[in-house]
Amino acid sequence: MEGEYLLLRMANSSKTFIGICGVTVEGTRAALHHQSMVLPRLRMINFKSAAMASRVTIAILVGLWTLAMSQNVDNLGPTEVISTGRILGKRMSVLGKTVDGFFGIPYGKSPEGNLRFKSPLPREPWNGTYNATTHGFGCFQVPDENFEGFHGSEMWNPNVMLKEDCLNLNVWVPYPRPTNAAVMVWVYGGSYISGVDSLDVYDGKTLVAEEGVIVVSMNYRVGALGFLAMDDPNAPGNMGLRDQTLALQWVQDNIAVFGGDPGQVTLFGESAGAASISLHMISPESMHLFKRAALESAALSVPWGYYTMEEGIRRGMILAKQLHCTEDTMGNVLTVPQVIDCLRSRDVVQILTFQWVTSDYLDFPFVPVVDGSFLTERPETALKRGAVKDCELLIGSNTNEGSFFLIYEVPGFSKDTDSLLDKEAFITAMKYAFPQANSFGMKALEYQYTPWLNPENRSLLRDAIDKATGDYNFICPTYEMALGYARFDHPVYYYRFTDRSSNNPWPAWMGVLHADEIAYIFGLPLHPEQGFNSQEEQLSRMMMRYWANFAKTGNPNANSGSDWPLYTVEQQQFFTLDKSIIGGEYLIGRGPFAQACAFWREYFPTLVTQTGDISEAERIWKQQFNDWSTKYMVNWKAEFDKYVNGKQCE
Repeated sequence: MEGEYLLLRMANSSKTFIGICGVTVEGTRAALHHQSMVLPRLRMINFKSAAMASRVTIAILVGLWTLAMSQNVDNLGPTEVISTGRILGKRMSVLGKTVDGFFGIPYGKSPEGNLRFKSPLPREPWNGTYNATTHGFGCFQVPDENFEGFHGSEMWNPNVMLKEDCLNLNVWVPYPRPTNAAVMVWVYGGSYISGVDSLDVYDGKTLVAEEGVIVVSMNYRVGALGFLAMDDPNAPGNMGLRDQTLALQWVQDNIAVFGGDPGQVTLFGESAGAASISLHMISPESMHLFKRAALESAALSVPWGYYTMEEGIRRGMILAKQLHCTEDTMGNVLTVPQVIDCLRSRDVVQILTFQWVTSDYLDFPFVPVVDGSFLTERPETALKRGAVKDCELLIGSNTNEGSFFLIYEVPGFSKDTDSLLDKEAFITAMKYAFPQANSFGMKALEYQYTPWLNPENRSLLRDAIDKATGDYNFICPTYEMALGYARFDHPVYYYRFTDRSSNNPWPAWMGVLHADEIAYIFGLPLHPEQGFNSQEEQLSRMMMRYWANFAKTGNPNANSGSDWPLYTVEQQQFFTLDKSIIGGEYLIGRGPFAQACAFWREYFPTLVTQTGDISEAERIWKQQFNDWSTKYMVNWKAEFDKYVNGKQCE
């Protein structure tokens, strides 16, 4: 069904209502399956929890809101003429400076009807003046309702209406207009199943006002609507990435109108946004559309970031079966084009309801695919070969990357408790977080992450799960990409964000969470109503300056200074971002991730692969041999040494 849609959360927290022309579509928890894992940031919603075991009602209600387009718009704000027509923006006062904002500018045709699941097409020109004073529609997704009324999670939920016609972007530009200004293009995260460009935390006005850059952000399709891959032109996969590419082409074609330099475009993004950017850095279709990149908490080799076309088709067929799109009424098997046509005929709420076709932890249902065109090889292969964009790279991660995801899915973790674990709960949590590990892999994980100085300490065991999850999914992929880029002599600046905000709503044990740095880069601490303290304001000013310097010159240091050192293979130095830098105390770390990441790169996957097909008898034999060689033989040799040294009577 075409039209405009509004998500409504009712007072009854056990039900979500999304209305469509008054039609109510109900589904049980089983029908929704794992749909709930919509991650804010790489954002996660869990309908699998006991609290969500009740029936969940999902529906969609027609909205009456329409973006205003008129041939006679009063010129109360700035206007510009871009390739598709005239646009009216909004002039704003920001911290004593003036910024012009242009919001919801269409860059692509509405990908609905016969265009659903297809690669995007450019927006056709319009007549008159387009009202770009308010944000456009967001792309369809399901909001996080696990912690209703809790700002820490709800700050990532869509704050605009949702529609398939969502390919629009925003531009913030200094006033008066600059000349050949550096351009920073933001790509939001959301695990490829959620995210909108209109969130308060992504507001580009402060970064523009303080640093004189131009900021652009875009909406792109997520979930099955953005990443269904059937190896067919009607559903090729990577539609969300191609949405981003079309937006980047729009920047090349239009940013000069706003005073920007199309040759000085820096992409920056977090989590799935950073993973997207890393894929643009190896894609022959898009790597020419920007100059440099800043990646926050994700990189090429994130384990959740892509799959093969075969896996994409498998997941697509699971979705099709759920929606009765694999056979006709006579029981005849449908061809792939027929399956796609059937999926196009389904209402979007049905796709949202059934799109979660996976069940493992941090395994997102529809993500980028190695399709042979946008992505011609596995990302880690491209990195190993050096088949990457030749550019400067700023990259890093936060201290506690794993903690945010534990509270949604892993047994024993909660935002309302200290989440202390005993050894049994530690092992249970590890099994849940790493379902791909066999018994040998689990033993290796236990040995690697047990806090051996105090192995029964419940808080240390809790923190170890956070570390294991963060290392595997976020920290080590950024480390490997930094190292890979440095091996080919590309300039790399590596950071570690370690500052916990005074107004952080999450419990203290969760530390410095995934995505906590975003507010600082966009300058939220400069606004008193946001509740940050004066030191956090200063830290934000410094981080904005680092990111803007990088966008302008390829070097985050002011005046080509050396506060933040280059990351090299030999030194592996990284820059710590916390309040200590305010007073000029620069904490430079060196290679603390090398050993942990070698475990994930070399030892763990090899161990699991080589022991994956052995029989139970062989497994027992190998375990007994391991016990014999590492325990009994060691004890025997100790006794023998005592004997030959004349200590037989001890």
